[in-house]
Amino acid sequence: MHKHRLLMEDKEYQDAVNTYQMKSGADWLLFGIPVVAGIVSVEYIPISHEILRWGASILITVAVFVACVYVKSLSNPHRAISDIEEDVKRRAYQSYLETGKLPNAQK
Repeated sequence: MHKHRLLMEDKEYQDAVNTYQMKSGADWLLFGIPVVAGIVSVEYIPISHEILRWGASILITVAVFVACVYVKSLSNPHRAISDIEEDVKRRAYQSYLETGKLPNAQK
């Protein structure tokens, strides 16, 4: 119940979440590449069956999308969100042990 509130109050978490938003032209280009790769691959895949060709094109699109997300995550200057969540949980638990209540708990 308090997890969402604690995360929303943490500045580092908010900064890390905001870096995954598409804000620049490079972000749009990075996520447009899989669409272009999928469309182009349909024409050049040497498979005679149309359904198999479309299936292979979808697999190529997904693989390129995963690669683009990986590149985007490498350009992220923040720590992983899961690490930040663990730190927030640990700080909240320490505060609870010391004071008997969660930090900034609303009554």
